Amino acid sequence: MEISRSPEETIPLISLRRADEAVGVVALIVVVFSILWGVASRYVFPQPAFWTYELAMMAFAYLVFFGAVAGVRLGTHAAIDVLVAALPDGWQKAVAWFNYLLLALFFMVMTILFAWQAWTSRHVHTIALDLSRALSYAPLSLASAGMLFQHLIAERPWSVRLHRNPESLI
Repeated sequence: MEISRSPEETIPLISLRRADEAVGVVALIVVVFSILWGVASRYVFPQPAFWTYELAMMAFAYLVFFGAVAGVRLGTHAAIDVLVAALPDGWQKAVAWFNYLLLALFFMVMTILFAWQAWTSRHVHTIALDLSRALSYAPLSLASAGMLFQHLIAERPWSVRLHRNPESLI
């Protein structure tokens, strides 16, 4: 039995349309190898690598936020709509518009707050790697803007939302 693949899955990972996933993959690799090196250096060398925790923490934030961009784009976030499905059509449409506008506002606020945090902390440096804290917050602002952009084009309360992956467990 052959599994049908969505058109999104046939696009190469190294492409502009799937850049969010590529950043998430690189961040996951950095997290795994950073923690692995931290554990190995603790037990093998007399001086453990003190920077691995800081690097893994930054990479994990990138993984979560850029993975969320891909989740918004692909529509793979969990949706519990039992209560909304029980409402009349007019109310369902009103809830869909409310959710659409609320999430758009939330993504805008996150983008602005992370950009502001990156700007205000640009002269503050991390302890172990001596990197600007802006490197922690600016990509999160970019990912939040990506979530806003993907939300605005993927979610359409004015039309019926078709599930992109009917075989998904979520």
